Amino acid sequence: MSAPIISLSTSYLQPKFKDDGYAMLAEAAEMGFEYVELGHSTPVTAVDGILRALGDGVVKVSSLHNFCPLPPYVKGSAPNLYSPATRSLRESEQWLRHTKNTMLFAQTTGARAVVCHAGRIKKFLFQPESAIFSYRDRLDDGFELDALADDKKYLKIRDRFLRRMRGLTQKGYANIVENFKRLYAEIPEAQRAVACGIENREDPQDLPADWDFEEFAKLVLEVPQAGLWHDVGHSKKKEQLQLGRQLDLIERTADRIIGWHLHDCSKSGRDHIAIGRGDIDFKPISKFFDPQRHIFTLEINSSVAREDVEDSLSRVRDMF
Repeated sequence: MSAPIISLSTSYLQPKFKDDGYAMLAEAAEMGFEYVELGHSTPVTAVDGILRALGDGVVKVSSLHNFCPLPPYVKGSAPNLYSPATRSLRESEQWLRHTKNTMLFAQTTGARAVVCHAGRIKKFLFQPESAIFSYRDRLDDGFELDALADDKKYLKIRDRFLRRMRGLTQKGYANIVENFKRLYAEIPEAQRAVACGIENREDPQDLPADWDFEEFAKLVLEVPQAGLWHDVGHSKKKEQLQLGRQLDLIERTADRIIGWHLHDCSKSGRDHIAIGRGDIDFKPISKFFDPQRHIFTLEINSSVAREDVEDSLSRVRDMF
């Protein structure tokens, strides 16, 4: 049985090293990582150093996060710069153009997969998720969000949100699938071996929606090279907002998962923290880990201490 591919997202190191891609990957290696996921904050100016580090065997690249490298006119992370769910032909063309650039970079770096965001539901006249955010934001600091399960006022807001949102996802899903079909039809054959993992997101209006994620997963079968990328922190935040259970979502989509974003999430909803410092129970989740098929990326906030990231790596290794 081969060892699992456990990566560090370079989003953890990018603020420190900025344009110095070589030093960034060297530090990942010093922290004990054999692999990295090149993050969605990677500037074009870091590419030369990244390629030199790969040529020197400093680390290997497991995956990239779209869009990578960033378009030269963008500063900072921009994973939602363009959406495959859009109804706009112009935006679809831009999404396709820059995702093709990511796929080319994936081929160049030897990456196995590209993580992609799928967009969100947008309504011109109302934002149905705003009531959920407004209620959440009025809570005291340190409020344990699991208590919302017994908050009748909040549950009425949640139910109203779900009623308004059901049925709004289908057009977005159709656009997503068509854009990914077109992507794989137009890229060179050598790049078609790179899988795209469509990530579950943390906000209520983000696509795919938790309440019909399984339906979306079936549609993705129309694109054989595409799969799902499960982010445990995002799913925990949805669970805290009473929008679905993480284990239910994993069970319903397990056969389509190709990779994981691993981090912890506090009781008050702060995610991308070190594993073991939050409220996620990884034991039942790890039963779905498949080292033969999956990539495991630690995606941790840059404010977390280095020793806590190294401890997170050790904890993930112990899950196998």
